[in-house]
Amino acid sequence: MAGVRWAKIAGTAATALPSARRRVPSPLSNRYWTWRLYHFFIADVVAEQRATKFKFVYEFLGSDLGRIADIGCGPGVFIRYACRHARFVFAADVDRESLRRTYARHAGEKNLAPVVMRVDQLPFRDASLDTVLFLEVLEHLSDDSAALRDIGRILRPGGKLVLSVPVPPGEIDADEFGHKREGYTLPELQSLLTDAGFKVQCTAYAQFKFSRLADQLIRWWRNTLHIPAPFLVAWVSYFDLLLDSHRRQKGDFSPADIVVLARKV
Repeated sequence: MAGVRWAKIAGTAATALPSARRRVPSPLSNRYWTWRLYHFFIADVVAEQRATKFKFVYEFLGSDLGRIADIGCGPGVFIRYACRHARFVFAADVDRESLRRTYARHAGEKNLAPVVMRVDQLPFRDASLDTVLFLEVLEHLSDDSAALRDIGRILRPGGKLVLSVPVPPGEIDADEFGHKREGYTLPELQSLLTDAGFKVQCTAYAQFKFSRLADQLIRWWRNTLHIPAPFLVAWVSYFDLLLDSHRRQKGDFSPADIVVLARKV
């Protein structure tokens, strides 16, 4: 069934992992609950986002996702949720091995297909998707405007785009898949989306000054001690919840991230 659905939606540039056609047993390290326990005890970029970002991603996604692609899915944080609320889910990433592990962790999902692809070469047919999840990817692309236009191409009219981007100050690196820019201000992002044919419906700031501190501590721990940081370090980000909520959504307290819900016009 996944192969049939994939053929109808994807173009000729698409590449599915072989395991999309034949599921094989995965080792314990690739099991879903093993991964969840790891992220409970270990502090990393996933852990520091939970306090103030995840709730907006879930809220903006909603419960009727139709056909969704999680583009740049990475470890697949939202794949399980998507499979519960969508007719069909494409987990898409450029990193084949990372995608294989993500797919193995969700081996029981019958409406999921992994897709190896580059974000600047989206393999989906025009107007073939109802929802696109696009988290922390745009800043990695040299031509961000073209990427948003192509996402508009693959979404049906009225289709939903949920994306997030960092807010400056941030990092820039020379790696092929590294950050091409520090991030975006909200007006910059709104302008890019409007020019690409989207109407912005909702925006939310996330990951404030305590999350920035947690990120610095996690990086210091890894770079200095050369071992993963314990979960208590990531809990520093939860102090963001003590900050005034109205001021947080006005952009106070040095937000590190913006989450946006936009519709294809």
